[in-house]
Amino acid sequence: MDKSQHLVELDQIKQIINSFNSKSLKESLLIAHHKKLKNPNLNNIPQFHNIIGLINLRLNDFKNSILNFQTAIKLNPNFYTAYYNLALVHFNDENLEKSYNYLIKALSLRKDYKLARDKIIELLSFYKPQDISNNTLVVLDKKLKEVPYNIDFSKKISDKKIINYYNNCKKIVLRNLSDLSYNKVQIFRNKSVFLNCERHKAIFSKYKSIPKYCFECFKVVIESENLFDLLKVSLIFDQITFFKNFNRKNMIDKRSNKNVFKSIIYCTSLEEVIQAEKTTKDLLSVYFDNKFVIESKRGCHEYALEYPDYKKIYKKKSELMSFPKKWLSNEKEFDLENTQNDVEKKKVVHDTKKGNSLHNFLVINNWFQDQKIFY
Repeated sequence: MDKSQHLVELDQIKQIINSFNSKSLKESLLIAHHKKLKNPNLNNIPQFHNIIGLINLRLNDFKNSILNFQTAIKLNPNFYTAYYNLALVHFNDENLEKSYNYLIKALSLRKDYKLARDKIIELLSFYKPQDISNNTLVVLDKKLKEVPYNIDFSKKISDKKIINYYNNCKKIVLRNLSDLSYNKVQIFRNKSVFLNCERHKAIFSKYKSIPKYCFECFKVVIESENLFDLLKVSLIFDQITFFKNFNRKNMIDKRSNKNVFKSIIYCTSLEEVIQAEKTTKDLLSVYFDNKFVIESKRGCHEYALEYPDYKKIYKKKSELMSFPKKWLSNEKEFDLENTQNDVEKKKVVHDTKKGNSLHNFLVINNWFQDQKIFY
């Protein structure tokens, strides 16, 4: 191939990638197809099919996305990125076995492919492979699940119990994993409810209007006094039956000048969040001596900064800020530009498996590192 022509084609792919990052999805797809008409040889370049696959994946067009990534692999059987992207498709279409197998394939092609390694670790929070002997990450995840808590969840939990438990976990991890770095900093436990936050935040970012869905999104926010109390809440979220009815999250919120040790329970109605707040206060009083703040809020922090009345909670729904109907046009425009057949498709949400996991441990290890606490 002529070198100058090759550089032109690479530049065309770069332009498609830039459009993917800055324009609507449908516009990016049109740009890509237009460039292929002008430069037919793009059809022979695996990276071209890979970026088309990513656009279709974002459009939730899983069928074409799979075809795109498979074409890229046919052109280059060692194209590990395409295997990784196939894993992302199947993670969203509920085939976790295929997702896992493609991640293993990507990692076999590039041993230091940390993105694939980290995705396998995350996947193990939802999926148990049938054969646990062919991957050290799977074996390690199983070993961590078998570490006993030695904690009585019917009474207060001491910091010492928490430290002992994570020390026992860390000994096992250090014997089996050389790199403890990880690309996640939150523990999110799923309960089969698709929140679709990516879409909602994209709409808000573009139009400064809050999506209609978010007016029925409520949350109980728990602010703990320190990291150890955050760890206790994380374990309580996993072990106490009541909390398993909700999507819930543990994190260190670093948006303000101080660290906020925050746990969140997501609710889908005003009535539900009021009851969840009351029950949460009653349950956590068993474990803490009023060393926490619990309050109900609505939606995301960014929305409340722009519209302070939005976050205010009242017992009567009629007193809450209502959804301005004029904002619907923004959602329709966004979905027209960024969804297949102009309809936002719900992604499959996988329930998080009970118990500890390598994912949870590495997130918590990140918290310890962040707080400069050595255990």
